[in-house]
Amino acid sequence: MAEDPAAIPVATDHHYKEEPTVLPSELEIRDVVGIGFGPSNLAVAIALEECDAPLDALFLDRKPGFAWHPGLMFPGAEMQVSFTKDLITMRNPRSRYTFLNYLAEQSEGRLGRFINLRTFYPTRVEFNDYYAWAAGQFEDRVRWNTEVLAVTALPGEHGTELLEVVSRDQVTGETFSTFTRNLLIAPGGTPHVPDGTELGERVFHASETRERLARSFNNPTAPYHFNIVGSGQTSADVFMHLRRSYPNARITTNIRGFAMRPEDDTHFVNELFLPEFTDWFHGQDEKFRQKIIDEYGLAAHTGVSYDLIPQIYREYYEDQVAGGRVLALHRFTELVGVRADADRATATYAHLDSGETSLVESDAVILATGYRYPMPIPALSGINDNLHMETPQRYAIRRDYSVESVEGFEPKVFLQGFAEATHGFSEVLLSLMPVRAAEIVRSIAEHRSVEAR
Repeated sequence: MAEDPAAIPVATDHHYKEEPTVLPSELEIRDVVGIGFGPSNLAVAIALEECDAPLDALFLDRKPGFAWHPGLMFPGAEMQVSFTKDLITMRNPRSRYTFLNYLAEQSEGRLGRFINLRTFYPTRVEFNDYYAWAAGQFEDRVRWNTEVLAVTALPGEHGTELLEVVSRDQVTGETFSTFTRNLLIAPGGTPHVPDGTELGERVFHASETRERLARSFNNPTAPYHFNIVGSGQTSADVFMHLRRSYPNARITTNIRGFAMRPEDDTHFVNELFLPEFTDWFHGQDEKFRQKIIDEYGLAAHTGVSYDLIPQIYREYYEDQVAGGRVLALHRFTELVGVRADADRATATYAHLDSGETSLVESDAVILATGYRYPMPIPALSGINDNLHMETPQRYAIRRDYSVESVEGFEPKVFLQGFAEATHGFSEVLLSLMPVRAAEIVRSIAEHRSVEAR
């Protein structure tokens, strides 16, 4: 999927350790350097290509090639958003990067057969293939297998004018410096691991499910006991995958509430994801914004696809008819800690209704506990003194998704995925990626135009 990292041209970038320091005026300076090349920065790459301004970009990613939640690519698992919320359709439906054009280019008849499915919701496997198809058209602008080591500020005549991004090729070990006027951070969420959890072969976050199962639980007929923690879409998808793949397995699911609840994708609520909502939301005061986030969380974070809940309920019902031997749902249980031994994992739960605690022993504990976007961002530690924090846990983020900075700090640092508190639910979802990408590119182009005067 990805080009051999050793073959990606690096001659235009300055060798970090092997060459002497060079004055910035003698360097080739990028307009944009992006850290991460998942769907968010891929949408930016498309917006850069389609904008009128000639902007030069390079993207750095630790992965060996494009991959979007590979640990959750279960056969049959469907997207929760319409295919029209792809990388570009919401902004430019005539673009060659639409999902429908991807279908048309795959094979004769593919587009017609997809239309004949009569669905707006492709599988995750197919949508990941669409993303990879689009990413493959930007190989000359991506350096895979590349770890960012540091970001530092380069002073100029009137303050900080450039950023130096130091990175290392994970295959060759070579270290490089890339200089840029704008930095774009889109690393994706960090898997959340509850306190008191010891990760290991038998205890892992759901984002690793496929590879962990293939490595440690490779007998599909074995009577394994899997213990799932969580009640959202990921928990539901993991449950269904285990039922399909391990017919003899026991599955225990532990949830903090009474039941899995459906996502709220009703018509009026879905207007939370219209492009104009971001402007309105950003203009509200902090308390009111938080009220909206708390009240409509089922639209974005904790809800399960409405069509999937009946399937899961039927699995529990049919197990009950058969004697209730393999499926268990523990309500009002909160994970306190997990300990892994050589042959089992032991999870301790607090029962929120009774105040008691209990232990569940299993072959594996799968943490469907979501993702977080912690701030300050470690990759920015070298320049964090130049960036304003709105609270100790959150950057002050402008409407254009750039971080407010101190006077004299000219580069712009853009964040994707970190601004839900100020920009709304779509910040951590796929719905408005192409609109956000266009806004960021527009800001970069305007910034470049001002610098050139």
